Amino acid sequence: MHQQPLPPPPPPTQSKKRARLSTKQRRIRQLEKDAARRTFNGNGMNDSLPPLPVTQEDGNDHAEDDDAGFDTLFGHPYGALPYGNIHFASPPSASDVSVADGQPSSSLWHPDKVRHDGLGPNLRHLNDEQLITILSFVDGPTLASGICCASKFLYVAGHHEELWRDLVLRRWGEVGFTVRDPHDTTEGDDGSAQGTGGATGCWKDIYAWNHHPSDDSTKAIIQRHSPISIHGIYSDTFFRSWLCRSFALQPSWLSTHTVSSIPHSEMTTERFYKEYEETNTPVLIKGASKTWPAVQQWTRDYLLSVASEKRFRATSGAAPLPAQFTLADYLNYCDSSTEEAPLYLFDRTFATKCPQLLHDFDKSLKSTCGWWDGETAEFGHDLFGVLGEGRRPDYQWLIVGPKRSGSCFHIDPNCTHAWNAPIIGRKRWIFYPPGVTPPGVFPSPNGDDVCMPISIGEWFLTFWDQHVERRKDPDVRRRPLECTACPGDVLFVPHGWWHMVMNIGDDDIVGGVAGGDERGVSVALTRNYVSGSNLSDVLRFLDSRVNQISGCRDRGEAIQPDDLGREFRKALSEVKRCTSESLGEEKKDDNGEEDKGRWTDLLERAERKAKEGWGCDAWVDLPSTCPGTGNADIGNCGIATEEKDGPTDGTKTSILARAKQSSSSSGCGVSATTASSEAFSFSFL
Repeated sequence: MHQQPLPPPPPPTQSKKRARLSTKQRRIRQLEKDAARRTFNGNGMNDSLPPLPVTQEDGNDHAEDDDAGFDTLFGHPYGALPYGNIHFASPPSASDVSVADGQPSSSLWHPDKVRHDGLGPNLRHLNDEQLITILSFVDGPTLASGICCASKFLYVAGHHEELWRDLVLRRWGEVGFTVRDPHDTTEGDDGSAQGTGGATGCWKDIYAWNHHPSDDSTKAIIQRHSPISIHGIYSDTFFRSWLCRSFALQPSWLSTHTVSSIPHSEMTTERFYKEYEETNTPVLIKGASKTWPAVQQWTRDYLLSVASEKRFRATSGAAPLPAQFTLADYLNYCDSSTEEAPLYLFDRTFATKCPQLLHDFDKSLKSTCGWWDGETAEFGHDLFGVLGEGRRPDYQWLIVGPKRSGSCFHIDPNCTHAWNAPIIGRKRWIFYPPGVTPPGVFPSPNGDDVCMPISIGEWFLTFWDQHVERRKDPDVRRRPLECTACPGDVLFVPHGWWHMVMNIGDDDIVGGVAGGDERGVSVALTRNYVSGSNLSDVLRFLDSRVNQISGCRDRGEAIQPDDLGREFRKALSEVKRCTSESLGEEKKDDNGEEDKGRWTDLLERAERKAKEGWGCDAWVDLPSTCPGTGNADIGNCGIATEEKDGPTDGTKTSILARAKQSSSSSGCGVSATTASSEAFSFSFL
């Protein structure tokens, strides 16, 4: 049977042609959707934005004592708003309508028009975090004269404070740079003011000033950057860092005081050791440092007179590199800083650079706080001192920072205790007991890494309600403790306790310091130490957590982590008892033989206790038992935590959203505090 041939296929319809022609458009649209999905359903939306400030009206049951609520101190300098405000954006009014290509402009209106038009058809598919990452590869002159002038949106993106900070630190961080006084209002040659008090563009101003040689005549006409507020910028990425830096201090954040507070006149060495060191309990000793010359004399002018041109090291968990500042430049930086996580002057060598600063408190410390005098303390104090000044781990720091700066949650390294003495400005402390992880903090099982908010502002705005609930824990031993330390007070920080510190300014300074000219700068002193109460845990830590030992890796003269435990034991056993410090006569026993070393009995007791296990709940043994002494497997000891699951994202941006998501992986993501590097030192605040 003859089969008829099939008819030819019909020509493609117009709709099919349009489908083929729109393939490129569909791909572009898919890319846009993917980019949006990576930033939580919006190019400018970011789920890590803390709850926005809400003004609590009078009569509200939740108002408590916060008359101002969560009001921020000032609006975003470039006009950026949280992404959610895009839903309130309205099209232009009829008077603004014009005709273009045969259509009224209102029909072409896009709610995110500034971003949509400012980035063009290609860059608009990137989310704001990706855009900032790309801009971080641009040099300063191109960023200032090219990117920032390209469009309104790129003007705001190009003035992101962290971009200019990183440019300055990478170019001048190691050699130092000049920071002009933001309160200087001297006039230039043309009669214009060369200084504008409270200037916002701190890092861009620093870059511009240091970019020109010191003898460059153009410096005479360099004026401070004055931000232009742009309407229609909706970005959580741009707004979040500003919100976390400019939040208002709420009275409810500062009103609770649950740390034991003892007047200095009632504290004795025996009481301190038995009630606080031995029980590992924080205590605020009121008035313990009020007679120190440092508390009585240290003002801005005094510090500049003795250390103005000395260079000090400042670090930040959010900055790529540390920076070297003169004290004068750093104080100017504090006055104009608008960063979420500002650089902290945290210097371990201040006593060598400026002996007068050490003289202003060291002798007074020993006379007013005998329990911290390593030469006379009956129960043993500052035992790392037996290694010698150069061979021991870092132990004392000068700390300076602007108001509302501070330290995120951390545990002090090497199992050490610490004391902290505010000299200028108050400090707000929050403690969590060993083994009780603070809300928003996700340590890895072995304690090497800790995921946490980028800044203390982000923590307060995001996790404060959870913290308030923790105050009600049925088990009193698991409740957090809080206090405010003022100049004249000294706070004991026991080993293994999680703690956060926020500088809250000098509004209520006591102890003889007039704070009228300090402009919110906080100055403090701190020392970490080993005593008989924590010696067993220190020995166990030195053996089992070698990769987490800090304070010695970058100093050639210091004993390195692999040898620290052995050398520490050897030095302790060789310290002799003396019947007279002045004569240095060695003590003899009844048979005329040399007596055991001064700390031999203490060392033997600590060794026995270390073999039995950890004396503090902050550390635990992971599946295989971790021996107390000898060469232990460093992977067998971990940090005690209630959170068994943690995030796995390895980015360096905020980890709050990712930390809230449980993960089956035992790893941890952002290393906001990394014990295995010297960068860990910056967090002993």
